[in-house]
Amino acid sequence: MKKYKFTIIILTLCLHTNLFADIAPNPIKAKSISSKDQTSIRMESEKVIIDLYNDSSVVKCLFNMKNLGEQEKIQIGFPEMTFHYYQKISNLDEANRFEVKENGEVVNFDFSDSLRYDKEYHKKVESYQIKEEWYLWESEFQQGESKTIEVQYSLPFGMLKRTNERFFIYLLSTGANWNGTIGKAEIIVNLKDIEMDSIISQKPNNCVISNDQLIWAFSDFEPTTNDDIKINYNSNKILYTRKKPIPPVFIVDENFVNEFDLKTIEPNDIASIEVIKNPRETKKYTNQNYGVIKIYTKNFALSELKRLIKVKSNEKIVLPKYDQLKEDYRLFINENEVDFVKIIGIKTKSVARLKIIDSKDEKAKIMIELKK
Repeated sequence: MKKYKFTIIILTLCLHTNLFADIAPNPIKAKSISSKDQTSIRMESEKVIIDLYNDSSVVKCLFNMKNLGEQEKIQIGFPEMTFHYYQKISNLDEANRFEVKENGEVVNFDFSDSLRYDKEYHKKVESYQIKEEWYLWESEFQQGESKTIEVQYSLPFGMLKRTNERFFIYLLSTGANWNGTIGKAEIIVNLKDIEMDSIISQKPNNCVISNDQLIWAFSDFEPTTNDDIKINYNSNKILYTRKKPIPPVFIVDENFVNEFDLKTIEPNDIASIEVIKNPRETKKYTNQNYGVIKIYTKNFALSELKRLIKVKSNEKIVLPKYDQLKEDYRLFINENEVDFVKIIGIKTKSVARLKIIDSKDEKAKIMIELKK
């Protein structure tokens, strides 16, 4: 794990975001910074309890820290970001929304002014497009000293534009800048006025669901963005009453898929996507005029090619994975070079000849001649 004394990560989210984040060493500079100094302070444990409501959330964090080195004085920053406020909040209201204690004693904190003179940032603030605050406080650790840091704050909800879907994010990854690994962490999300069946998805996958709680546990780990807590849920409060759009028909690897969600497939696994809008064309697949989306994965295209080669070629050849295949080979059908995805749909009985031509100077050629 990196051990920078003055390192912090700035994150940017879309409109009206609900973002929760770990404490991290500071000062702050937008986008990226580096420091020659290191910190000896380790996060021994972290416990986070979130009360999640339809319209807001209350977050309580308990961090146990220990100085593994000499006496050290650092500035600690807690990134709390909310976006697209519909009305301004006074400094007093802002302060009441956030509280920090060290060993049970209330700590005074300041707001960051690192972006105050950024003109573009200032314009966004004035137009209510963005509101971003860092809460900063000084902390001194004696040699070998342990401290308990408590942080509590509240935020509005996060919402995806023009949908009834909302989301919650807690960033474990911003705690990666302390010394060594994090000893252990427990994240507990209490669903208050949200039904469990309203939860669309939750990440990471090591989530334990118990009654009205979502619980994550980690031990001796270096947090990355893969560990960040992400919950998508449908609000019980309907914001949009317009007619719900009817989704197109999805065909994935020649199979019709009902209620297909593009989030379930990795973009790098896709060989091609074809969107069919013409009613004459969509009638080949469905009687509904809502469009057809055909998706072919790389594994499916590769298996189709292997099938033809196995039946139609006397040569024994071991093909690489799809991405490497495109680097090493060229595909020709009736002497016309085509993309490898064009292999899909070709029936074995329609192939007159299949020949593979190796070359030392250029890519190997897979030549397919179709029957007339």
